[in-house]
Amino acid sequence: MNTPVKTGKWLLRKPPEDSPSLLFCFPYAGVGASSYRQWPQTLPDGTAVCALQPPGRENRFREPGPTDHAAFATDLVAHLAPLLDRPFAFIGHCGAVPFALETILTLDDRGLPLPKRLFASSWGAPHLGLYGALNFVDLDTADLTAEVKQRYLQTGQGEPPEEMAELGARVLHEDLVLQRPYRYDASRRVPCPVTVISWSEDDVVPPATVAPGWAECADVRVVALEGRHLDFLHCPGALSDLVTGDLARADAPD
Repeated sequence: MNTPVKTGKWLLRKPPEDSPSLLFCFPYAGVGASSYRQWPQTLPDGTAVCALQPPGRENRFREPGPTDHAAFATDLVAHLAPLLDRPFAFIGHCGAVPFALETILTLDDRGLPLPKRLFASSWGAPHLGLYGALNFVDLDTADLTAEVKQRYLQTGQGEPPEEMAELGARVLHEDLVLQRPYRYDASRRVPCPVTVISWSEDDVVPPATVAPGWAECADVRVVALEGRHLDFLHCPGALSDLVTGDLARADAPD
């Protein structure tokens, strides 16, 4: 008997039945599934783009957020398990990468199918620490409302209403608090291949900090793309081609 697909609120819509593979997209700190709104619904190879919606964000704002990365992964895996009967991959940008990694380890621990590949954008080797200035600022004094407004301006959305910016700052603060104690277990090798992506003009996670150390914990391919930190959000052609190409490479016979 087929297990019914119950994705809860983690997915805004059920993936098409005829999609040959799925790309689960993890939102970075302070944002939700809408951060992937500029991505196509499907990649050129037919892979369905599935933006994840964690609790505590956007339409799940009133739900309590996860207490740690393990709780995040446990809940997500329970909802995704029925969908893992076809090939899939994970992608995350910046602070989303640790959540994707923890989810992969949870899948592995439970003997469930693993992603064909993890695409890790703008994040350095996870066992060496955290990346990005916001993971090191004093959260009691940092102006996160100004940070949220700046993000809106950088992505061409204009300055948000004050109430929206304050709401975004609250979510961002909770995410940063959650991230602070995270450290990847260096004794565990990532059980799927990883494509590590840096951006040439990234002023948040500089490209020189992205690649070093990844090979110590994963089978990696390192790729440098042209662009700024937030260019990831509109899935430029080079990124789309990279994802499609690496997924095809994963399917190729040895």
